[in-house]
Order: sequence, then structure tokens, then C-alpha cells
Amino acid sequence: ILAPYFMLTMAAGESVTDIALVSNEGLVAEKLKLSRATGVTAGNGGSAFSEEFQGCSGPGCWVSGLAGEVTLPADAAEKLPFVVRVPAGTPPGQYLAGLTVEAAVPPPSVQVGSNGKATARAVIIERVTVGVAVTVGVLSQLTTRMRIPGVSGQAIGPTARLNIGLANTGQTFAHGTGKASCTAAGRSRSFTVYASTVLPHDQAVIAVNAPGLPEGVAMPCAVWLGYGNGLIARWAGLVTVPAPPRTRIIHTGPGAYSVVPDAGIPVWAIALLVIGVLLLLLAAMAAVLLRQRRRSRVT
Repeated sequence: ILAPYFMLTMAAGESVTDIALVSNEGLVAEKLKLSRATGVTAGNGGSAFSEEFQGCSGPGCWVSGLAGEVTLPADAAEKLPFVVRVPAGTPPGQYLAGLTVEAAVPPPSVQVGSNGKATARAVIIERVTVGVAVTVGVLSQLTTRMRIPGVSGQAIGPTARLNIGLANTGQTFAHGTGKASCTAAGRSRSFTVYASTVLPHDQAVIAVNAPGLPEGVAMPCAVWLGYGNGLIARWAGLVTVPAPPRTRIIHTGPGAYSVVPDAGIPVWAIALLVIGVLLLLLAAMAAVLLRQRRRSRVT
């Protein structure tokens, strides 16, 4: 689908017909299937799409009249009309649907890895989705508003991370950039925040790597995010990057080892773990001996 985005401004109860240009730039004919999709906010921000080739919900149901399948010769294109109808009574705001196309017949599997005699294969499906953004009402009269409900800390291996909750409580698509800063042991560190699009009445968690922040310490942190036309969302509070649990390796049987927390596990629990493994080994050995005796009796 050549158009990167469809931008429509409509009133509640209105219908609009538009055209998607689908092209095949390959060297052989392709049979393609098409579907409407529903726009959603990705978990870490940014627009995404769901319910392709399934049912529909929300703005995805506003799209109709799209051809279900089309066969295109090599190096050919075809214009496919579709209709967008906004239900009567829809509140003013911005909404996101989509048009999705992929091969009607899944391609053969390809090898993606190997290890000795073992191989891994996968079916790789190429799928293209373009957005159908619908503004209901007058854009200049819609509110743009972002809020930061909270910030939490996380340790990803040796790297500290700030997870910034971001909620769009307005009527328009919104994204922004800003800064996060935390102070620990008398030293302040700042980190750039990039927030991709969050759809109206939706939310996301913006992950910001924060190297150098200590673990297990409650630190005062502040976040500001600029968005819209000179608007700023702010948050301030204490954040703790949890220290990863301390573990140790114990010997639980012949050739067997287990990783257990280094603290908080009583000695009797570890002993029970070791006894359990030994009982399993004894049961396995008894089963082998019983089979050998039965075989010797038969012979």
C-alpha cells in the first residue's frame, strides 16, 4: 500500500470514500489478502495495530468495502476503494484505524538457526499496515493533555532503568521529549526521555536507561515532558531501583546443581530439596534394577 497514512477529518455520522493503491514490486504474480485493523498504543509508546484478519473493534469497524483478496501481476498496481463511516454520536477527538495487506498463501518455512544436528525453521510473513487517522470535529478545538501517573525503577542486568508511566487524557494524538533526573549520594544524573505517540484515552510505559543510578536506594527523581504546543507534563517523587536477588549454586545430587536465593531460604528447606532429588535418583535406580531382573528372568 503506497500511501503512508490517510488523514481524514469528518463529522459524527459522516461517510467518506478513499482509495488505497496496492502494488506488487516483485518479479512474480502475488495473491494478497486485505483487512481492516484497529489502532492501539504499543506498550512502550508508538502507534500499533491489532485484530487484523479477525473481528473488529472501535475505529477498525468504521472501515468497510475493502476487497478481501486481490491478485497482482509482477510490477503492477491496483486501486482499491474503501469507505470510512463515523458512527453517529461519536465524541470529538482523534481516532486510528488501519489497512493491512499480506500474502494470501503463507510462504514456505526457512531455516533460521542450527546447532549440530538440530535446526530451527520459521515461516516469515511480510505484513504491511498503513494508518487511517480520523479527526472527528475541529482539530483546533480539541484538547491535548498528557499526564505522568508514576515512575518506577528496574534493573536490566547491570543497567538501571526508569519506567515512566504516561497517560493521554486528551482528545488528540500526543508525543513528546523531555528529561528525567535523579539525585543519589549528592550527585544528580539526567537522562533524555523520548515518548512516541500515545493515543487518546490510552497509556504507555516509557523505558529510559539510566546507567549509574545505584540499586536498593530510594532517590528523589523528577521528570518533565514537553508535548503539544508548549505543554509540559511533570512528575516528582522517590524512585528505587531494586537490587537483583542474590543467588548461590548448591549441589543437590550427583551431577545436579540448583540456583537458589542466597538469603531467606531456611536450611531445612534446602535439605528437603536435596533429599527430594536423592529420592528421585533412588527411584530411578530401583526402576532400572527391576527392569534388568525381569529381563534376566525372561532369558
